[in-house]
Amino acid sequence: MRNSWTTWVLVAVVSMTWTGCLYQDLEVLEVEDFSKVKLSFDGLECRMDVDVYNPNPYAVTVTEADVKLLVKDDLVGEVAVLEATQIRPDAQATVPLHVETYDGALGKVLKNDLMNLIKGNHVPFEARGSITGKAFGLTLSVPLRHEQSLKLRK
Repeated sequence: MRNSWTTWVLVAVVSMTWTGCLYQDLEVLEVEDFSKVKLSFDGLECRMDVDVYNPNPYAVTVTEADVKLLVKDDLVGEVAVLEATQIRPDAQATVPLHVETYDGALGKVLKNDLMNLIKGNHVPFEARGSITGKAFGLTLSVPLRHEQSLKLRK
């Protein structure tokens, strides 16, 4: 009985060390510019696609994002995963993200810089945070940062 218990402990320890060897962080290859931009009195809504590479020998599913949307360091919205995306082993996939400002937040920031808005200058947006994937109970996250200027007036 004692011999089989020792064997199981040894197998468990070896398995845990192998898992550590097989784990690698996900990589953001490219962040595409905002697309499908909808601007209204409620704020801004658009899509942002992120190309993510999975160097691991197992599939990872990207399930959530903890990304904040900023204008000149003022928090104006957040970014969320549109749909869970599975990334095959040693492959890349495009993860669709939904970008949305909080009600009235963009207006509050822009009214402080009204002259630039009237002139039609670009507004600097920044998405900063991380996206998270899961596989076999492991949580894998990757930092994300994207800066883009949008012209809000035509």
